[in-house]
Amino acid sequence: MLDWPTIDMRDLIYGVLGLALLGLTFQTALGKYRLVNIPFFYILGGIAVAALGFPMIDPRDGAWESAAIEHISELIVIISLAGAGLAIDTPMNWRNWKSAFMLLLVAMPLTIAATAFAGVAWLGLPLAGALLLAAALAPTDPVMARTVQVAPPGKGERPMEVALTAEAGMNDGLAFPFIYLAISVASYGWMANGALGAPEWFWTQWLTFDLFYRVAVGCIGGFLVGFAVSWVVTSPVGDARNGAWNAIVTALSATLLSYGLVEAVDGYGFLAVFFAARAGRMNTRGTSSEDYQRFVHHGSDQLETILLAFLLLWFGTFLYAGGMAGVTLAEILFAALLIFVIRPAAGLLSLLRVDCQNLERYKVAFFGVRGMGSVFYIAYAQNHAEFESIDAVWRIAAIVIFASIGIHGFMANFIVGPDEEEDSEDHPNESVAQTRPDAAA
Repeated sequence: MLDWPTIDMRDLIYGVLGLALLGLTFQTALGKYRLVNIPFFYILGGIAVAALGFPMIDPRDGAWESAAIEHISELIVIISLAGAGLAIDTPMNWRNWKSAFMLLLVAMPLTIAATAFAGVAWLGLPLAGALLLAAALAPTDPVMARTVQVAPPGKGERPMEVALTAEAGMNDGLAFPFIYLAISVASYGWMANGALGAPEWFWTQWLTFDLFYRVAVGCIGGFLVGFAVSWVVTSPVGDARNGAWNAIVTALSATLLSYGLVEAVDGYGFLAVFFAARAGRMNTRGTSSEDYQRFVHHGSDQLETILLAFLLLWFGTFLYAGGMAGVTLAEILFAALLIFVIRPAAGLLSLLRVDCQNLERYKVAFFGVRGMGSVFYIAYAQNHAEFESIDAVWRIAAIVIFASIGIHGFMANFIVGPDEEEDSEDHPNESVAQTRPDAAA
């Protein structure tokens, strides 16, 4: 009797992942078509392969599943933050980055407050769950906001792109204090036994340590590590002076070093990675090694794209596994409220005194894309405290992420796309992919 070949699950996994990577090679060719939203299509692909029996990891089950999703999403976020920090050509100061700083200092706290209030008053979530949902969904995601961010180094950039890229680079780190606030509320409750109606731990632990100390250490520590790494790389024995063939290794090394060392002293590693990249740009600006940044950025961009393809496929399988099961009309309306009202209104308020054209102001306020950073925050919090409403938090976040990737992704092609093409013509730098690495030597 003839034995027909059978498909082993391992073979299916290899085949699907290989096909996903092959699909990434068509991004440049397909990017000129406005109706192409590659991240959204990858999510649909994940749903399709899940229906065919592709294995699924459900972080709601806790244990190793939530730990795996936490660390995979953590890795893609830090690589994305490194790329964002390297990409911005505009020097970092208050005048140049005022829009980004206002988005951080005004728009993000307003978004967190409004989202948490809606979570408690409208959706009926416990305070800890509402705070977690709000903190996870407030930051503009550095991974998924690629379409509206700056081009690679040397390609030219507009104030709108600088604002969104810088905001995405810093607000992921600044959202962490509010994730810890949610964890503390879940762990200790909110018993007003301290000053001004707040519990004692709010002042002694959260305000002084989780907010001020960790933010300061993240910024300063990341800058010092980034400066040291860039000094080594541009030294006579460094890669920038010896062929520039190891740019991907340099990108990964600097990212992991800054993240690991700063996290070791309880600073925010997300902020450290971004500021390490900014320190590298500052250290090489105007020197013979400045072009090397393009290759390092290209390396981080490649790593990010690979991980993103896998995570988008996972997100599709998560949706198929019931990530949005039990969704209510109120939760769908909540997602619409966040995307179309809360974030745009908070963004516009933060930019009222910023000198920019109204159209640019509206674009910056609207394109607060949600994505893989939100996945990381929820998985992280779930692994550090017990949240009674964790299933609802995952479900609502899944709705918002899916809607944001679809809505912002398609709209960016129509609203931002034409301007990007004009910028490319105004700044016809040769792409990294077409340049030999040894050109930076």
